[in-house]
Amino acid sequence: MPSNENILNAIIEISRISNNPALNSNEKMNQILAFIVKSMNTGKGSIMIIKGGKRLEVVASTNPAIIGFKQPLDSDSPSARVVKTKIPLYSQFKKRINQENPDRYQKEAYYIVPVFSEKKVIGVISLTDKIGEDAFSEHEQTLLLDMSGYFISTIETHRLAENLKEHRRSLRRKNLQLKKLEKLRSDLFHMLIHDLKGPISEVVANLDILTYTASEENMEYVTSAQSGCDTLFRMISDLLDIARLEEGTLELINEKLNPADLIQEAISKLPAFAKIKNVSFKTALPDASHQTIDGDRSLLLRVLQNLIINAIDYSPSGGEISIGHHPDDTGKITFFIKDNGPGILPEYQASIFDKYVQAKNRSNAIMYSTGLGLAFCKLAVDAHKGHIFVESDGRSGSTFKFNIK
Repeated sequence: MPSNENILNAIIEISRISNNPALNSNEKMNQILAFIVKSMNTGKGSIMIIKGGKRLEVVASTNPAIIGFKQPLDSDSPSARVVKTKIPLYSQFKKRINQENPDRYQKEAYYIVPVFSEKKVIGVISLTDKIGEDAFSEHEQTLLLDMSGYFISTIETHRLAENLKEHRRSLRRKNLQLKKLEKLRSDLFHMLIHDLKGPISEVVANLDILTYTASEENMEYVTSAQSGCDTLFRMISDLLDIARLEEGTLELINEKLNPADLIQEAISKLPAFAKIKNVSFKTALPDASHQTIDGDRSLLLRVLQNLIINAIDYSPSGGEISIGHHPDDTGKITFFIKDNGPGILPEYQASIFDKYVQAKNRSNAIMYSTGLGLAFCKLAVDAHKGHIFVESDGRSGSTFKFNIK
């Protein structure tokens, strides 16, 4: 049996090498192997670890030429056999007479021990070319088994380091691919949106001309077409501004704004939408001419218009939409748009402000196709350091609110 002093010295030395921050994992492996080879009084040795669950690979050796050598686990090699059986393999020497020099013999003894981690074999240590007598004593065999037990942390660190390197390489490759794909998507997106503006503007211009020449009975079709073009143009603007807001490239042009004037202006631009759906507007505008907010007029107008159009879309024919503002306890101005549509179920009230979300009210099969309008509203309100939300019981209408200071 190895003495306590030998085991203690082995633990100290392996710990010293393992904890040396100046060494990388490969250097630690080779230094520990060199210590083991010296302690066991042998000329050669190697450390192999399992990689990919299918092979053993040499990660440290007294012969640098074989580092990286791979050996299948399903082979009949002694190392593979040790992994399968989880039992050390010791082969005693056999003298083979050399015909040219009968006094010489080739050393044959080798010793291979498994390295365990939580009862699972993760590698093997192999020693050959015993110096002196071609045999490993029981004392030496036990000492190597004891040292292999303390060797676990280093071999595990090496394995984890290798896995981490591979994961990093894989992530770098994927990140490069994603960046290329994202640039292609972004370039295509901006190109399409900008190209769409031209033909839509042409359609809008021709529809304006038709308003002067169309008969009264055909005017409703022209009005409907204008409304559709306005919706499409607004969607394109939302797409562009959503991209700019997300990228932080859209600068706000802030000015002092009167909340009541802002609401009146938003409503004045939407009579065609209200007429098509046969809905009316009811305003609640307190006498607060002295109250102003700091904001980007263009963005906040579109926020109000998107919310009002959203209310029109989900209001029944002949319905009424309430629009107004009031101060809250924090000194901010809260705008509200209330409809008497089917309402929005509580589980959808947070997600409807995400891009491309569709929420379904199962009780009445209504689809809340929020698309881009509400996503734009949230980003625009966030850019103003405000907050937007919806209140609804999912049965009797919805009230969208946002506040601006």
